[in-house]
Amino acid sequence: MRDVLKRYYERLAHYAEKTFGTAPTVPWSEELDGALLISEPDEDGEVAWTIADRTEPVDWRPLEKSLGFALAPELKEYYGSCFLLSLRGKFGNTLLDFYPMDGTRPVTELARLAYEDGQHVFPGSQIFLIGWAMVGEDDGYFIFFDNGSGKLFCHDPETGKQVLLSYSIAGTIDAMEARM
Repeated sequence: MRDVLKRYYERLAHYAEKTFGTAPTVPWSEELDGALLISEPDEDGEVAWTIADRTEPVDWRPLEKSLGFALAPELKEYYGSCFLLSLRGKFGNTLLDFYPMDGTRPVTELARLAYEDGQHVFPGSQIFLIGWAMVGEDDGYFIFFDNGSGKLFCHDPETGKQVLLSYSIAGTIDAMEARM
């Protein structure tokens, strides 16, 4: 997963340089981890950032015990590999915008919150809400990961429509065209 996320960032950096003449940027906030920032905020309030490896070990056991099930290895790798301020791209006719893993919260808390958010839509499941999506022109979709099956899919809670992305978070991210 770490290599996939780094390749994504390289594509994003290339896209940002080619399209905007800058490194990848996000809106500046005091909550951002300064270690990820590579510029001061510009006149539009945007700040350039870079990817960074997570080096601290993660003890998933307390979270898994509280949830009552083991987390899929890919989900642990997704949360535990890198710090990213933006993970957005085009996958087929779908724009995917994964929630940032920016270091403002411990990774186990991010995973717990993703699980709790998934329970609002899929109660009693092992489904995690990990982002937002626009399928075609419809921006009512969210990105979900099914911990039991490994399925990554978009779902519109209002209409009940679902779009299967793949059975791999890493495969989806690796195939995405990076976007800001």
